Amino acid sequence: MPPVRKRKNNKIDNTTRERIIDLVIDQGKSMASVASNFNIPASTIRNIVNTFIQTSRVAKLPRGGNRSSRIEQVHLDWLIEKMDKFAGRPVQWLSNKLNENFLIQPPLAQRTVDKAINKLTAYTLKLMRVEPERYNDPERIEGR
Repeated sequence: MPPVRKRKNNKIDNTTRERIIDLVIDQGKSMASVASNFNIPASTIRNIVNTFIQTSRVAKLPRGGNRSSRIEQVHLDWLIEKMDKFAGRPVQWLSNKLNENFLIQPPLAQRTVDKAINKLTAYTLKLMRVEPERYNDPERIEGR
């Protein structure tokens, strides 16, 4: 059985990236020699240099996409007002009305509204069920 190769999750900081680019592009060193000097795979050196050639960017961009919320304070105020007025309404109804009221394009997802309510307001949403009228009749309680 071949040996298991552990993946190293080494982050290369921007100063090291600058030094790599300086050595390869400005000083004309080979990528293989720079890779052995820094103890970094040659493919990583190649990626850093190619990215610099294509974009003139040294620093690596942060990963993870857009993490800013599309819900603004005006939307939160509206949600709080509606939750006070219409207690017990599902999140789906709230998100639909929010999108209709503010004409948000593209519309906010139900999960976005749910997370905003849970994290940015003092409200905690609970699951509600409809109980039959006879659910707590004395006869049914005795039967249980």
